Formats: sequence, structure tokens, C-alpha cells
Amino acid sequence: MAGSRVRRCWLCQRSTGCSTNSRSTGFLGRPVSLRGSRHHAINPRVHLGGNVPNKPTKRDRREAAKVARFEAELKAKKQRRVRYIYVGIGAAAIIGLIVALILASGSSTKLNLTALNKDASAAGCSALIPVADQGRQHIQPPATFPYNSNPPTSGSHYNVPGTAPAPTGVYLRSIPDEDQVHNLEHGHIGIQYNNLPQSVVSALESFTRGHDIYTFMAPRPTLPTGIQLAFTRWDFKITCASPTDPNTVVKLAQTFYDDFHGLGPEGALPGTPLTSG
Repeated sequence: MAGSRVRRCWLCQRSTGCSTNSRSTGFLGRPVSLRGSRHHAINPRVHLGGNVPNKPTKRDRREAAKVARFEAELKAKKQRRVRYIYVGIGAAAIIGLIVALILASGSSTKLNLTALNKDASAAGCSALIPVADQGRQHIQPPATFPYNSNPPTSGSHYNVPGTAPAPTGVYLRSIPDEDQVHNLEHGHIGIQYNNLPQSVVSALESFTRGHDIYTFMAPRPTLPTGIQLAFTRWDFKITCASPTDPNTVVKLAQTFYDDFHGLGPEGALPGTPLTSG
């Protein structure tokens, strides 16, 4: 009987690991203590499949800080580069808008806005100013039109042979807005002034007489306060506060003429020069 019990217990241990109490039993059912056994000690980290991580050294921390600084510098450089790109895109967009407006108003692509604005600055004038287009419908005298610019650069105008478009050349009187806008529509350029030094007036009159097929020049007492001279073409103008040097002003007039004469939304139409102002 005793032998039979031993065999049953041995078989039970092999198949199911059974025991009669909380202590493990060895061969022949004798209890075996697991306390202090190296083979049964459990390391939870090893049991989970990972090694125990070492604490970071000072060198590790220095390297990590160096990497963090490097990444921060890269991020800052990227942000600066993006800002520069946006600034460049903004400047290019402004120039592109001006060129697009000029092309839409019937101009050629052979423009040098950099040279034009440089000459304007040298003469004490503004850069080229775009003005919103107001259309180009014909109206009958004595109707008037509320122009959005002084002098006007677009808008409804008269269509009266002999007066609208107005004859080109040098005037001693002002030209009605509704007449001169028709000139701009056909690629003429306007030069108008108020309280301008006589030396500058004389130089511009001489220039206009040499380019009177597409140029008209006239006094304009209604120029805005602080403006003594204005160059106009369809949808654009340049204004001058107090130009004093005839040479720089005439150089600007020449560049303005070269860029824009004969270029208007309705095509080039040479003017008929005045016989007297």
C-alpha cells in the first residue's frame, strides 16, 4: 500500500504539480522548502523580458542637452527661413500685381519698373502708384463722373471729336477730366502741375513738344495739397511733392514716356498736337 501511495504522488507531481499543502513536496512526498533557493528567485524586470536600465551619466545628460540645443537651433533657422520666404513672396506679389495691372490695361511686357521708380526717387517723386480701374464708358456732356484719383487715371469720359480725346501738346489752361481720360484710354500720358518752379515747367514743356504725339501737359490748380506735379497713364500715376531739379524731372518724364506711351486699354491712337495752348 505504501508503495502504491508513493507511485500515485510521483505521478501526480509530474502531471499536475499537485501537493497536499502550500509547501512543495519532493520525491516520496517529502516537503522541500523553496526559501533561499537561487533557482526559484524571480526578478520582475527580467521576467517581463527587459533589462534593468542604467541611470544616465553626466556625459549622457550633456549629450542630450547638446542634441536639444541643436534641434532648437534648427527649428529657429527654419522659422527664420519661412519668414524670409513670406517676406520675399509678399514683395514679389506686390510687384507682380503692379505688372499684372499694367498688362491688363494694355501695356507691353517691356517694362523696367526698377529704373522707373529709381528715376522717380531721384526727382523727389513717389514710386508708380496703381489706381483702381473705374471702367471706360462713354458719357455725354455736360455729365460728370466721380473719379477716384486726382488727376484721374480711368473712368467714364466724353467721346467728342476734336475735344475728347483732347489735342496733345502743351496747354496754358487746365484740361477737363472727362476729356483727358479719353486720351489715357488710347495710350497717351499726362503731365500736370501746380505751383511748380518755372525752371522745371520750362524743361517739361520742352520735353512735351518733343513728344507731343502721345503727351499732353497742362496746369492743374486742383492738384491735392502738397502735390506740385503728377504724371498719369491709364490706371497708374506718379506724384511729386516739390521737385526742383529740371534734369531729374525730365529724366523721369522720359522713362515714364518710354514705358507707357501708346499703351492703353483701347489701343494706340496718336494725338493731334495743339497749334496753340
